[in-house]
Amino acid sequence: MNIKSIKKWHVFLLWPALIACCIYVVSAFTHPLMAWTGPQAKVMFAPTLTLKPNQFEHISEIIQDSHLQQVKMAKLVPFQDEVLLQITHDNLSPRRYFSTLTKQELINHDQEQATWLAQHYLKQDLPIKNIEFINQFSQSYPAVNRLLPVYKLNFDTQDDLSVYIHTDTQALASIENNWKRSLRFVFQTFHSFNWLDNYELLRLVLISFLVSTLLIISMTGLLYLIKLKRKHSITDIRRRWHRRLGWIVVAPLFLFSLSGIYHLWQASLVSAPMGMQLTQSLDLSQWPKNKHTVLPENININQVSLIQISTEEYGDTQHLYRLSISKIQSEQDQSLNKNTRHKRFDGQAKEKSALYIDANSGELLPDLDQTLILQQAKKHLGADDTHDLPMTFITHFGLGYDFRNKRLPVWRVEGNNGVHVFIDPITHILVDQNNTSGRLEGYSFSFLHKWNMLTPILGRFNRDMLILFTLGLIFLLTAFGLWMRLKTNLKH
Repeated sequence: MNIKSIKKWHVFLLWPALIACCIYVVSAFTHPLMAWTGPQAKVMFAPTLTLKPNQFEHISEIIQDSHLQQVKMAKLVPFQDEVLLQITHDNLSPRRYFSTLTKQELINHDQEQATWLAQHYLKQDLPIKNIEFINQFSQSYPAVNRLLPVYKLNFDTQDDLSVYIHTDTQALASIENNWKRSLRFVFQTFHSFNWLDNYELLRLVLISFLVSTLLIISMTGLLYLIKLKRKHSITDIRRRWHRRLGWIVVAPLFLFSLSGIYHLWQASLVSAPMGMQLTQSLDLSQWPKNKHTVLPENININQVSLIQISTEEYGDTQHLYRLSISKIQSEQDQSLNKNTRHKRFDGQAKEKSALYIDANSGELLPDLDQTLILQQAKKHLGADDTHDLPMTFITHFGLGYDFRNKRLPVWRVEGNNGVHVFIDPITHILVDQNNTSGRLEGYSFSFLHKWNMLTPILGRFNRDMLILFTLGLIFLLTAFGLWMRLKTNLKH
């Protein structure tokens, strides 16, 4: 292609590229702004469980007295000065709760549990306007949050503060106010075009056209710079700066556009299961009566969950209690401030170790996590023999398992078919999974679009600032190009 043809295409695409640049540069600015300026929780970790031996021994009595049978999950959770047995029947219904003191069910307590958790994370008791139970994703609570069901608590504050609480994991799923909602609206409208969600093909074509103009104009611009022979210095300041900026931002513009299109089509056309899936089934009708167990001293229990397994090693069925032993957190570690508001992106596992108790005998057992997680992984991966599958204990968010999952720690098990599953050791639920194509796209988006490879070097804030500075240069490059084009049109 000769230089005249390159220049012709470069000039021809100027206007659509300018429109695309304005749309995507401006909307891209809103994403880090949401993290920098949006409302934040005052506490990082979920409430700590304070367990007394008699409360632990009441579990089997509650199960028998209440005639609990088939459930998905059962575990102990804190509430004020009590310890409650939380029962999950399915993924989209409110959870049930039983007091370990009175052994009675707390009717319709799930909403009250969410309110208490919200006050814990906010570290204040704010007046509540209303509470909504949400069991499906929407534009106001998009699928990127992954956790369902949640309670949305709308507070009577000047900025209309709202928090989303996932009572299953005791997690703060999301927090927002009017300012953050406005930024999200701009991002969803002009970056992901979610107003076309009901017309997916049209959305794909429109975004692909806009981003492709940026991709092509960056390629033609680079070719023009390479082929252009400098016979004399350029006196026109607009052309001189347009060329200088072109050398600086042509590669980032190309990579932003390429990774953006890849991400768009992968997310739309390739099904990628994400979010927690309740895959375990507990038959509590067969749960044995608790035997007296002497717990070790000086341990800080984070959670107690009921686990049911079937293995040849332990007989047909074995009933276990899993005690999650947590690290003792200082007040400073638990709280978030201006210097640590980005800690949530890195994450920190509250669990230090695990202890198992045989519900039949009351015997203390060694840590069985790896054995039991491999057994669960076999169900998801379809593997006949899981003993040779690589396993990794993940205690921080990162590439391949990011903060959107809101669950730590987890075990990653790598299947022979390229599928990776992430399993929560506390409840054995499937937290997330991905395959080779999903990971490749994830690497592309992480490195080429979000520049996450710079985070360990620059830190998250400085990385974001560098991206925004580069986007500003791209916008300036386009402005110089438009200025030159308008000047040429006026001459003719």
